[in-house]
Amino acid sequence: MRRLLLLVAVVVCTGALAWLTWPHPDVEIAVDRGGVATIVDRFGRQTPLGDTVFVGGGGARRTVRVVNRDTMTHRLAMFSAAAGDQRDYTVPIGVYGGFCSAHPTSKRLTFVVR
Repeated sequence: MRRLLLLVAVVVCTGALAWLTWPHPDVEIAVDRGGVATIVDRFGRQTPLGDTVFVGGGGARRTVRVVNRDTMTHRLAMFSAAAGDQRDYTVPIGVYGGFCSAHPTSKRLTFVVR
């Protein structure tokens, strides 16, 4: 019984360590069918895409992942993804803006990368 518990503990700790050290994007933007975009955090919580997206993390560069589940290409300021595509972008610290095809109100989107 002790060996089984030790084995389970090792497997759980290894899985947790792998999940914590696996490269995660600092921000993930998911565009669902119909062009509705949401921001997904590291824990899977979703919030609607606002006018300004804050990107933070470690190091001098940040990673933004765009997951497009829609049937058409979407452009989110300086990022774009074809239909059914997923792309990772690495960007330096700064403020970026532009047109957003998945933005519900002003069609303008600003990224604040810090």
